[in-house]
Amino acid sequence: MKNIIKRSGAVAITLLMLVSSSCSQDFIDVPAEGTPTIGNYYDSDTKLDNAANGLYGIVWFNMNKSAFYGITDVISGNMYASQYNDFGKFTDLSYTNSQTFISDAWRSCFGAIANSNAYINNLPQSVGPDVTKEALNNALGEAHFIRAFSYFFLVRLWGNVPIIENNADYSKNFVIPSNPVADVYTFIENDLKFAAANLRSKNRGSDYAANAHVSSGSAKAFLAKVYLYEKKYDLAKAMAQDVINSGEFKLLGGEELPTKSFADLWLQKNNNNEESIFSWQWTGAGTYFEGNFSNTLFAPENRLVETTYSGQIAPSQDLINNVFENGDRRRIETFMLPGDYYPNLMYAQTLAVDSPKLLGYTFDVENEAQNSGAGLKKYVIGKENLAITGPFNAPFNGESSMNSYMMRYAELLLIHAEAILGSQSGSTTDANALKSYNAVRKRAGLAAKTSITFDDIFRERRAELACEGDYYFDLGRLPFSTAKSILEAQNRGDKETEKHISISASSLLLPYPADDLIKNPKLTEVAPYTFK
Repeated sequence: MKNIIKRSGAVAITLLMLVSSSCSQDFIDVPAEGTPTIGNYYDSDTKLDNAANGLYGIVWFNMNKSAFYGITDVISGNMYASQYNDFGKFTDLSYTNSQTFISDAWRSCFGAIANSNAYINNLPQSVGPDVTKEALNNALGEAHFIRAFSYFFLVRLWGNVPIIENNADYSKNFVIPSNPVADVYTFIENDLKFAAANLRSKNRGSDYAANAHVSSGSAKAFLAKVYLYEKKYDLAKAMAQDVINSGEFKLLGGEELPTKSFADLWLQKNNNNEESIFSWQWTGAGTYFEGNFSNTLFAPENRLVETTYSGQIAPSQDLINNVFENGDRRRIETFMLPGDYYPNLMYAQTLAVDSPKLLGYTFDVENEAQNSGAGLKKYVIGKENLAITGPFNAPFNGESSMNSYMMRYAELLLIHAEAILGSQSGSTTDANALKSYNAVRKRAGLAAKTSITFDDIFRERRAELACEGDYYFDLGRLPFSTAKSILEAQNRGDKETEKHISISASSLLLPYPADDLIKNPKLTEVAPYTFK
């Protein structure tokens, strides 16, 4: 199958390549930082509970620092960058398979898989007699969840990919074929079912620190999403309903948390809140590999950041003009328009080193870097203001400790509504579907609907999840001709010059990374996976 950029030649099983350090390393020679070996011994539940911390952050660094947004929201037309930086190559689809965003994303996923495999294969032999079976099962559940998440990302971007359960099996021969999409999805399902059965249950409350790691409910929510992508609507509906009935997750600003709002999702102090199903975890006081780049990448001007550059990407003209209904409270928290005021953003009065900091920022288009006429707001938390932002790591590109949402409860509600609809056509007046769908709209300040179609849900997903890395994957769920028409209709220029793309490919899949293809000539071959 042709993809959005033609695939060429072959790959390095990046499953053997770690991304928990600045250079890719051979997994067999150098174990990932923090992963268990026979020499790492866990003699208490507490130590074991903290063992998987690295699976939530450091392994995702190369993806988070830029690739994640380039290969999702920029390609999809939610974000825009000019041709003068790497993001611009994803605005006009001029990227090739040697572009670093592609290899960074690939290696982050396979690095996370390698680390997860290390836990799964080594933990049972690496715990002491005082460690409970419940704690061991929970840790193994976390590793299966992260591995499933990684493969879900891979299969949606590249299609056929190699399934690896034990990296040591390939230490002498990592030239192996990919496995078919159907097998990859079966593997993902199996991992998530294991995670759901072994992870602890949680009741997410105001103790946000206790919510950082995934739960059984997180696995079930993610499994509902996987089922939706496979069009297994009955299974998706049942799994989503199970999560809803559990009461574990809640909408900030929904009926159960009326004193909070959508805006509260984007304050660092609310990391791991009641709505967060799974988030990458970051620190603003650690090393180069432990912080979140998003404030620096997204902030429209330097007065809002703890470094010397900002505004690498901006809202697209399509996002600005065609996504949000009048009165939608999510718009101002997704992107800034001239005159928008943000009381929680700290900024420097001038660009002078000793400039005083002021609280309460008003966006002015004159300071916007990409000439889009707007600035991104999601994940922009401004200059350091400890009560709101937590610490920053200024020497390392102004990295912050703001989490990156990978799934929120609002999405689970929209999955529930779509699963009840049960197709990409027709409409429904089902009371449960309307309850889930309208809960998201009510939080946004919009009128409830009495009947909904797939297009209604699809548009609601884009408005709710814009700039969170989901829209490109949503486009991939559509018939390719429909997705192609949507992408080609978008204005991909700036506020002054309209531009459009033309797609000659036959799918939205990305090309395999060029350097990986060279090392594994069999990557483009496909062989069924033998399940154990």
